[in-house]
Amino acid sequence: MHKCIPKVILIGGSPRVGKSTAAALLASKLLRPCISTDDIGLALQSVLDINPMKGYPYPDYYALRTQRQLIDDIIAYHKKVEPAIARLVEEHAAWGSPLVMEGWALYPELVRRVENDQVFSVWLIAEPGLFESRMRKNSSFLDHAKDPEKVADGYLHRSEWHNRTTLEQCVAGNRNFIRVGENTTPEEIVAEIFGML
Repeated sequence: MHKCIPKVILIGGSPRVGKSTAAALLASKLLRPCISTDDIGLALQSVLDINPMKGYPYPDYYALRTQRQLIDDIIAYHKKVEPAIARLVEEHAAWGSPLVMEGWALYPELVRRVENDQVFSVWLIAEPGLFESRMRKNSSFLDHAKDPEKVADGYLHRSEWHNRTTLEQCVAGNRNFIRVGENTTPEEIVAEIFGML
């Protein structure tokens, strides 16, 4: 039924843009497993000292680090998990089972290096205001912060930087992307992905 669909489908984008929900829905429709780059990073943390939040209380990490440090932290962290992501993509595309992978460590520049006719990639790009709206609706990590607004500012600054960087790389490399607004549903995202395949 889906024999023409590439073996590996990658969905990138910033936290809270909806990639996990869309990837899980797509994977269920294709009867494929779905993994997150966050899980790959978590597994690596069990053997490597790579967690940028280590030693910080989670809610206050965003308040205790400068905006530049928050960005530098995530760049360094993603560079450390990049080889494991690339290896998984290459292995599944070559001989492994079909797979849907999602995560914010999937940068267009990384994917370009491992992409072939068995790998399809798309990025979800947040419309202005989406991150703040979703953070305010589900702000459990703000509830325990000493300075909730400083935490929110740090989190949003990093998210907006990542979203902007991802869009710039997509445009520069002529990559697939889908704009996601407040009312965009996972079903709409998945339907658009199917239209691109």
